[in-house]
Amino acid sequence: LLLVPGQPQSPLAWMEKGTPFLCLRDHGLLNQRPLTAWREAWVELELVEDVWRGEAQDLLTQIAQLQEENKQLMTNLSHKDVNFLEEEFQKHEGMSERERQVMKKLKEVVDKQRDEIRAKDRELGLKNEDVEALQQQQNRLMKINHDLRHRITVVEAQGKALIEQKVELEAYLQTKEQEMGALRTELGKLREKVQGEPSQNGEDIQPLPPEWDGEEYISESEKMAMDLKDPNRPRFTLQELRDVLHERNELKSKVFLLQEELLYYKSDEADEETRPPQPTTLINPKPSTQQESGIKRLIFTAIMPMVAAGLIPDDPTLQPIRRLMSLVGTSVF
Repeated sequence: LLLVPGQPQSPLAWMEKGTPFLCLRDHGLLNQRPLTAWREAWVELELVEDVWRGEAQDLLTQIAQLQEENKQLMTNLSHKDVNFLEEEFQKHEGMSERERQVMKKLKEVVDKQRDEIRAKDRELGLKNEDVEALQQQQNRLMKINHDLRHRITVVEAQGKALIEQKVELEAYLQTKEQEMGALRTELGKLREKVQGEPSQNGEDIQPLPPEWDGEEYISESEKMAMDLKDPNRPRFTLQELRDVLHERNELKSKVFLLQEELLYYKSDEADEETRPPQPTTLINPKPSTQQESGIKRLIFTAIMPMVAAGLIPDDPTLQPIRRLMSLVGTSVF
């Protein structure tokens, strides 16, 4: 033990610093003070040592307890970790199984929907083909309808032309029949005159041949004109048909003028009925009679055959003529 200047020289200080008592005695540090003082210090040291030993024992006991507790905690923690890991593993395994089942079901649903979509696509393709076929058929029918309408228009025009031709032929036949009637009348008069007068030369007059009889004699041309069903009968040319149509338009304009004239006459008749009666004056009625006879002649020779044939049944301009026809038709025909 080395004595260093500035260090404590008392044995108690050295003992407090951990120097053993024997070392102090060997170095002579115990001889520096009286014996009683050293005894007191020794007692104090023993007390301090006892206290230190008690505290050390307590600390050791606490350390042992803490170590035991630590061991228990470590054991418990290890058991808890194992249980937790097992539970987590089992939970994960359970979730995986459920997810696997759900995924399987979803896959089945997706496959089923895919098959349905493919079936719907096939049906849609078939429907599209049907629609295209129907559209083609519709276009074909529209073309056929257009062609038929065109043909109907042409046939109607031909029918109107034939009706006009028929009307003209009937009017022509009517005039021919009237001429033939007049010729028969003149022929009968001539026959009576010839048979009633004796011959100046003393010769008997030969009777007319039977074919010259007014009731039986008809020329071949008149027979062909009267036989409308004969396919070899004479027909109108294109120029004659145009002339007939032109005459028809002129007749329509005349009908319109006649309608206006009839309305004017009707208004005059209404005014005469509303006016008070006046003394009649002698006026030459010849011009009005001639005008009325001309109107009647135009109506009954040109327009009435067209009306009778039904050429223009829906023409409103013919209504006054039809009324006039209903009034005077019985007296004329």
